[in-house]
Amino acid sequence: MFKMFGSGKNYSIGVDFGTSAIKIVELSFKNQKTYLENYGWVDLGLVSASSVTKPIAEAKNSYDKKLQKYLQKLIKSMKLKSKGAYISLPGSSGLVVLINFPAMSDEELEEAVKFEAKKYIPNSLDEVAIDWEIVGEKNGPENQSEASPKENSEKIDFIAKEKEVLLVAAPKKEVVRCGSIVKDSGLNVRNVELEIFSLVRATVGNDSGCSLIVDIGSQMTNIVLVEKGIIKVNRNVEGGGNEVTRSIAESLNISKQRAEELKKENKDLLNSREMSLVIPVLDMITNESLRIVNAYKAKRGENSRIDSIILSGGSSKLKGLDQYFSQKIGVQARIGNPWSKVVYDEKINPFVEKMGTSFSVALGLAFRGIEELKSKK
Repeated sequence: MFKMFGSGKNYSIGVDFGTSAIKIVELSFKNQKTYLENYGWVDLGLVSASSVTKPIAEAKNSYDKKLQKYLQKLIKSMKLKSKGAYISLPGSSGLVVLINFPAMSDEELEEAVKFEAKKYIPNSLDEVAIDWEIVGEKNGPENQSEASPKENSEKIDFIAKEKEVLLVAAPKKEVVRCGSIVKDSGLNVRNVELEIFSLVRATVGNDSGCSLIVDIGSQMTNIVLVEKGIIKVNRNVEGGGNEVTRSIAESLNISKQRAEELKKENKDLLNSREMSLVIPVLDMITNESLRIVNAYKAKRGENSRIDSIILSGGSSKLKGLDQYFSQKIGVQARIGNPWSKVVYDEKINPFVEKMGTSFSVALGLAFRGIEELKSKK
């Protein structure tokens, strides 16, 4: 998306700046297979807590310095084999929108995209990093003349191609900020992208179907409709795993620590007869998901369908969450498996099972580097 600089060979590093943790994954590409070389993470809870009482500008500067310090320690402890890193920005930091344009030349399209971007971006375009890509084309109306039917039948009409463009934008200062933190920590930044692209790459890839990805982070939930590997709809919902924990704690009159433990235990808190908790943030997420699904079907027609709902994020392993989504939305839901494309030592199976989809963005970032390596082979 937003290219930076760097180099490397046969290795790719993904650095995910999550709201609750920094996660790093290092992959390698050997003998036409992708291998897990290294992984690590650091909790950001203490970093945020120590800066909250300071003035905004001072707190931001203090937070960034501590973030860099934590990142440096993590990188040092991991002993990475390479330095080329792909990093993400939170989905809420940027804009992803699909726009349809009538048939026009490439030069006209570039100007039209800039003009349309002003409608979606409140800031000056000079302050925003913009990228766009034609992701689809469809036939426009035929160029009919007033000639006779016979003449028309003998004429090959030109059919204009309407273009479907994916517009991506993010504040330049955020792109530079995250890039500088990583660079000053000893890595070379190859590319910066919004985390939803990493998420899609890790969970769906170029699958030919249509899926709804629901990524429940600690504070924010990303809902992404993907058709044939292309993002069609993207929504950010405030609220996530922290709200789930709070609701469980209040409903059962227990501590947040105990509620967090319950989330990880093999006990269905959502669908069982003995204990079917009402968790407002999950209702909000499923309602927004259902609205997106219904709008998609209404636009595409009766024969359109969503093949699956893919759950991701730290709270996706909450027992019964897949069943809960399936019943609420009427589409089969499943837990994503971003590790399925990676070869790794069986000894770390417990880690993979425990962390599951929480490493989706970091893996998706590293996968981007692997795709670039493959293209050069």
